[in-house]
Amino acid sequence: MRPEELRAVLERRVLLLDGGMGTLLMAAGLERGRAPEWWNIERPDRVEAADRGYAEAGSDIVHANTFGANPPKLAASDLTGRCREVNAAAVAICRKACGSKAQVAGDVGPTGLLLAPVGKASLDEIREAYREQAAALAEAGADLISIETQYDLREALAAVEASVATGLAVIASMTFESRKRGSFTIMGDPLVPSLLALSEAGAVAVGCNCTVTSPVMLGMIEEAGRSVNVPLVAQPNAGQPRMTPQGPAYDAAPAQFAADLAAMAKAGARLVGGCCGTTPEFIRLVRAALDTASA
Repeated sequence: MRPEELRAVLERRVLLLDGGMGTLLMAAGLERGRAPEWWNIERPDRVEAADRGYAEAGSDIVHANTFGANPPKLAASDLTGRCREVNAAAVAICRKACGSKAQVAGDVGPTGLLLAPVGKASLDEIREAYREQAAALAEAGADLISIETQYDLREALAAVEASVATGLAVIASMTFESRKRGSFTIMGDPLVPSLLALSEAGAVAVGCNCTVTSPVMLGMIEEAGRSVNVPLVAQPNAGQPRMTPQGPAYDAAPAQFAADLAAMAKAGARLVGGCCGTTPEFIRLVRAALDTASA
């Protein structure tokens, strides 16, 4: 999908993304501390079931299981040198699961490297990591690239630059906290200037994902909608997490979550979905809420 094609679709209607992947795979038996990308190789059946669950719930776009499939993250997960293999496997699994029901997004998350003054990574190192993953996703046949959960604008821009170079449509989200002075990433990047920068770098749609609940993200989308004149993306968590012996659990009611996402769409979000803790049940109810609102 080319950028102009995605823009044309977003002018006509709101697109529904999927929900959480890592938390869904953990519920399916992924061992705590095990990188989800391993399952593209070891348990493709379970990754396929997760992808299919979202496609059948009504997602227009489903993310392949590649959030941590950039070279630095793969190296930290004992998958050094397997970027092309892991990304290709995930895209193929997602394509098989979705069929004609949904588009496949190559999912691009943070490298885990920290730039100065916090860390010692160079911007060139990060750019090269994203170039390798973006090229692998494009070669594997992803329909578009979705950059998520970025917390340093410099790194997010490197990801956008590498992804735009593939010729595919790119959407980009950063993760913000709500503070007294406004919404900022943990590195101090403010909401509106960050989204404007991502748009200027070539992202078709920009927005927020992870960290916060749907009511909090609704406020962020309302704020961004007053200043950002490109399609907005919204993917909140399923409420606040709490730890259990089985792993993290989230407290949001799916029906209220769906109502909040419908409100985000009304406030200007053109791509909506869920992040940590959300499941096909959440997405099914969001689909119904969006369809009702557009009827």
